[in-house]
Amino acid sequence: MEIDVSGRHFQVTPPLKKYALEKIGKLEKYSLKLESVHVIFEVQKIRHIAEITVLGKNLRLTAKEDSQDMYAAFDECFGNIQLQLSRQHDSVKDHKARRYGVRTKKAIEE
Repeated sequence: MEIDVSGRHFQVTPPLKKYALEKIGKLEKYSLKLESVHVIFEVQKIRHIAEITVLGKNLRLTAKEDSQDMYAAFDECFGNIQLQLSRQHDSVKDHKARRYGVRTKKAIEE
């Protein structure tokens, strides 16, 4: 999984980048085929905005949150992405059972 961390209108500090990378690493447990994660930190006057975009096989999830603290904005955004990924993970079904079909009584007698 490729993780990209960038900032708009400010330079991302190494502790903030390390914090984001540690948290994003936890997304691997959902066993969806995630290809890349893009984290964008943005500052607008007193608002701190965090945006996370997750790309995978047949998957594109985005969350964006703002707060007065960058870490708090990232935590809220990360919580939203975790919720979306868990819902997506639960909805994935194994469709192999449909291929074989159900044997009917008529097929058994023949």
